[in-house]
Amino acid sequence: MRGSQDSSAAHVVRTILASSQAGEGPEDAGEAGSAGDDALRVLESARPARTAAARIAAAGGVGEEAARRLRELVEHHLGDRAERWLGVHDALAVHRGTVPALLADAPLPAPPAAPGEVRTPAPRSVRDTLALLLDQARPEHAAVALTALPDRTVDGLLAGGTLPGPGLVTAVTEHGDSRTRAALARHPRIDTRVLARLLATGDALVGAAVYRNPRATPSLRRALAHRTGPVAMDPALRAELTDPRREAPRTWLAPLLGSGDPQLVARALSIGVRGMAQQYALVRVWERTGPEAVRSLLDDPAVVRHLSRPVIATVTDALAEEDGSGDALRRLSERCEPYEDPARLPGLLAVTRGTSSLRDLLSEPYVHDLQALSEAHAKSPFMPAAGAELARHEEASDAQRLAFRLSVLNEPWRVAGRRVGNVTLPHQRLAEEALDDDAAWWAEGMVRAGLLDPVELIRTARPAVHALAALALLAEQGLLTGTAVAELQSLADARLGDRPEAWAALDRLLPDHQGNLRELILEAGRTAPAESGTTAVPDDTGAAATVDPGLRERTAPPRTPRNPGERAALAAVDILRSLSPADAPLPADPGVLTFLAHHGRHDAPGLATPQWLVQACASHGIDPPDKGSWHTAPSLAAVRSQPPQSWGSSATLTELAYTQGLLPAEGLLAWLPARRMLLLPHDWQRLAFPAAWRAALGRLLRAELGTDPDAWLRLAETARTAAGADSGNSGPDGPSWTDLLPLAKSAPAAGETGATGHRPPEEPALSTHTPRPRTPDEALRLLERGNHLWAWPMGTLLCLAGAEVLDAVLPRLGPDGSWLLAAYLLRHDHTPRPVFDRLLADRDPDALRILASQSRWLEKGLVERLADLDDPETDLALLRHAGAPHITRRIVARSRRSGPGSDPVATQVLAELRADPAARPLGGRLWLCSAEPDLIEEIFVRQGTELGLAHQLLGCLYLFEHGGAGRLAGLVGRGLLGQAAAKLCVKALAADDPAAVIRARLDRELDPAKLVKKLRRSQGHWQTTSAVAALPVGADWQALAAAHEEEPLPYWEQLINLPDVPAELRIRYAALIREPGPNGLAEGVEQTRARARHGLGGLFHCATVTQLDGLLDSDILSGADLLHLAAPAALTLAYLNSAARRTDAPAGAHTALTELADLVRSRLGTDAEAWARVIDRLTGRDPAWEPMSPVAALLS
Repeated sequence: MRGSQDSSAAHVVRTILASSQAGEGPEDAGEAGSAGDDALRVLESARPARTAAARIAAAGGVGEEAARRLRELVEHHLGDRAERWLGVHDALAVHRGTVPALLADAPLPAPPAAPGEVRTPAPRSVRDTLALLLDQARPEHAAVALTALPDRTVDGLLAGGTLPGPGLVTAVTEHGDSRTRAALARHPRIDTRVLARLLATGDALVGAAVYRNPRATPSLRRALAHRTGPVAMDPALRAELTDPRREAPRTWLAPLLGSGDPQLVARALSIGVRGMAQQYALVRVWERTGPEAVRSLLDDPAVVRHLSRPVIATVTDALAEEDGSGDALRRLSERCEPYEDPARLPGLLAVTRGTSSLRDLLSEPYVHDLQALSEAHAKSPFMPAAGAELARHEEASDAQRLAFRLSVLNEPWRVAGRRVGNVTLPHQRLAEEALDDDAAWWAEGMVRAGLLDPVELIRTARPAVHALAALALLAEQGLLTGTAVAELQSLADARLGDRPEAWAALDRLLPDHQGNLRELILEAGRTAPAESGTTAVPDDTGAAATVDPGLRERTAPPRTPRNPGERAALAAVDILRSLSPADAPLPADPGVLTFLAHHGRHDAPGLATPQWLVQACASHGIDPPDKGSWHTAPSLAAVRSQPPQSWGSSATLTELAYTQGLLPAEGLLAWLPARRMLLLPHDWQRLAFPAAWRAALGRLLRAELGTDPDAWLRLAETARTAAGADSGNSGPDGPSWTDLLPLAKSAPAAGETGATGHRPPEEPALSTHTPRPRTPDEALRLLERGNHLWAWPMGTLLCLAGAEVLDAVLPRLGPDGSWLLAAYLLRHDHTPRPVFDRLLADRDPDALRILASQSRWLEKGLVERLADLDDPETDLALLRHAGAPHITRRIVARSRRSGPGSDPVATQVLAELRADPAARPLGGRLWLCSAEPDLIEEIFVRQGTELGLAHQLLGCLYLFEHGGAGRLAGLVGRGLLGQAAAKLCVKALAADDPAAVIRARLDRELDPAKLVKKLRRSQGHWQTTSAVAALPVGADWQALAAAHEEEPLPYWEQLINLPDVPAELRIRYAALIREPGPNGLAEGVEQTRARARHGLGGLFHCATVTQLDGLLDSDILSGADLLHLAAPAALTLAYLNSAARRTDAPAGAHTALTELADLVRSRLGTDAEAWARVIDRLTGRDPAWEPMSPVAALLS
């Protein structure tokens, strides 16, 4: 049951009854509100007058008597006198009396504001009360009143907020002017029937607003797009639809297909439509503007690339037959899809099940005959997606809308688990079908639609377990009616009462009961006390017998290894024994020996069962598990006979052979084909041997080639010709790197690449793989698709090189070298730091653009270094593609240091905004904290009323500080602020220190207690992190930490890992920090070491060997740290076992092995009790032992 998965049925029933009794059900509230006509009393007494609308709504809405009184007042005092309506509008904000008193006063309009005067905007309650009066006025009088009201008020009444009442809608649609009709057409929740009435007025400006409205149906948009004559499409809308640089939504462009206008059709074809629709669109152009227009379209490459070849051929042939008689057009039209046939769409929707096909059918210019559609839907219900679209059709009647909507509302409760159309009424479904797991969502939708009485979930719905889940959800949402609550309460009181055995029976019977909830309660109520199973246990023996077997099993020592730490126990004990005296005691506990005997080959040190374990098991009569044999290590020849392929499982033997020392890293250089490194298989990325292979090659090249650029260039060219994609050698073999080095030394000297921008000589223009990109833009397009399948041997080598080699070789690659290396670098899971450092130092514009645009491929922490370059083009690329708030804050903060008008990034952001009226600012709302008044004002123009109060106040504060009081006053005067922000700004501008007034209110708005309250209500980690990211300034982390200490915040782990958390706080909660990779954490060495105490070796995409090798090589961890700091001890010892066998283990690992030998001799020696204690800890037999402890603690 949703919200009750861990609760008993009794608890759920009691919760439903308790929550429902705390408040009235929907129908009860309605009855209470309608008792008498309280609205009339409120109307006569409410003070101040502007609160009348809200108080009447709280009293249950306008009743008949209140409506009659309002009509009398409006007719007598206001009528069609515009100046009186305006006077009432201006006086509502300040009048302290009642509505009747205000209207009787007949106030005059307020005088115009003096130059420089800033007035507080009217509260929202003024607009609500004014809407109440307008809705009761005659439609023609309300239309006159609207003409006198200011734009801000008209927009508030008609374009947003509460839906206008029917009287006001009639006034606008039948008597309004262009301004009011366009405002009503912009309302995001207006009914499509109203939009149709607005479109029928024939006003181009109103039609444009209808077209842009998100609720407009395809048929409404088609009606406007297909118009001809003097009142056609608004020029601004036409420019917006035909501009290829603007990204118009598909729902805006699809209706243009049948318009017959060449420009509009060309734009519509760009979204990609079916061939039959393409042909129809061209036929419509021919019909409306003639064959020459069609020829022009077919001659346009931008249009032709979106047309299918059969359509081009068919239309071209028809044009060739054109002789002026119209026969060619007629024949072509006959071959088109019959979009004008009213019976065509119903037949198709009845049989169509695919989502894409439904989208095409509903967006293409089929005639919509609602009567035919509803009849077809009744016979063979359409899919829910089609029902949802047709249910809001402007021509559908209420009955037709209900029929179509039923298919949508029935979707959660599927028939036999399938998504199909279903128009069965809910009471009929409950009587005939059994509920499923998703029926709670079905019930919620049906109750909200008024089609289901919740009491049916008690009387009819089955099985009871799903009916109870539905009732629990309805109770959570406050949708249970008084009838349903009373029915459930009556059943519970009469049948269950205070009898524990009855409630226990309810719990026991619920999961398997196939009847309805009423029948379940009746059956539970008949349960006799002796059958309830709740008799108290008489003695301790009985109590012990009732212990949960699962609990006993969970607390018993494990018989076999269950997790990585336990699987590492054998290797851990083996390395300890290898460093111990020869007469150290063998394990003698049969349980321990059985546990260690159950090891897989991949867990065996050296891929072989240790002889000491074989000897110990033999002495205690323990055989190999599963009647098998003890593992023996494969020979090197056996390993080399199975070379790894591109899929991960084929490389398992190679991986094990390397990590267990059977195959040295240097042996990889002579065995594996070099071509594998040029395009490293994706499945190899998480394995250890490829990293060791690369590292070994890097050491070899530094020793053999030094810093000679010609030698490196010759090797790259040799790799291309002998092992590259174009070498023709695509088999399992191929030359290894040790084979290529002698070939490269004997190759002719590589010439320098000139500054012509051509390809470096080692890479071909064509390849059997993805061709190497020719330009930075090509590289970006490949990276956007995650395509790393182009080879560049020089890039492979440079990513292994040090700083000196890069300094010598990179200048020889010409102008393409830097950006190519930047693009190649991004295929590495662990970014090569010398290459990245060199690219940042060179500041090549194309290279930086690639790194910034595709920074998602960089390791964490490197994007911040790009932002710290203070390079305008890089900053713009980061704003476009990175999207991280902490990066945007760094860039915005630089604008404040630069001063107004001098920051190139802000200047470019503003220029792009002004070039596209529909654009959003790069970096979003954080630019409100900048020192650019023009940019701040532009953001307010685009998003002003959408912004929260904190963002508005921040923008006002920075606008005042960097633009002055005049600009802030102008912002208030233009009505771009919300009510609270505007009122505060008026107060601030009248004060001696406006900034202090705004800042004081801002501090209250950004009070951490508000954020803490929001975080405690969070329903998911994404909601938690989004709440913090949405803050206009950084979070007060110390306050959040204090709140967490007081009472844990949900999803604290996700918060601690946000990038702007202070270092000291992250260290305090180091156990929650993400595990470091081989390069450590981006936040620094201290945090990496702190995190190491809480466990390493848990990364799926990075082998433990690679991780610890990297941390040791980079001196983030020392050999002593492996023993005294890193955890868990079992995995650390298993790593040291591997390091002792490998030839390329870091020096820190050997240091750790030396110290470990001293610890083993001093703490274990030949002490049988000490050895037993350590082995019990490693094998899970010491309940007091904390596995996440270092080796030194293990041995203590």
